[in-house]
Amino acid sequence: MSINSQKINVNSNKLTQVILTSILCSSLFTSSVFAADISFEIEGVNTQPSKIYAQLFNSQDSYSKGEAFSATYLQAKQGINKVIFTNIPVGQYAIRFFQDENNNGTLDTNLFGMPSEGYGFSNNAKPNYGPVGYQDAAFTVTEQQDPVINQTHIIY
Repeated sequence: MSINSQKINVNSNKLTQVILTSILCSSLFTSSVFAADISFEIEGVNTQPSKIYAQLFNSQDSYSKGEAFSATYLQAKQGINKVIFTNIPVGQYAIRFFQDENNNGTLDTNLFGMPSEGYGFSNNAKPNYGPVGYQDAAFTVTEQQDPVINQTHIIY
């Protein structure tokens, strides 16, 4: 009976060492994850008292589904408006935004489905007989960039 309890104690000590080593290694790897800030500058915004809503997407699929990786808004001002997304990991991203000129929280459209409020995309991507695709608006965040700066001009 004493032999079995010694084996259990030895196995228990080895298991504890393995668990502690795993925790230590995982904390070393997770602490070195790179994150950058994205500064998105929107030019040509009008003086209409309103908000600018911006969404950051991290894949074609999330862009198509409208499932933003991150989203924010700011009070619109005339001239250049700057949207900041912080602690963004390395990867490919696209941004789309609109100026909510009537403050109803949605991008309004006309009878033909065209936006009737200011809008735009990263990389200054422009629609061409349909919505802007993810690849047209996509840009890459790398470990060498901090902050990432992307500029566009609002479309009215």
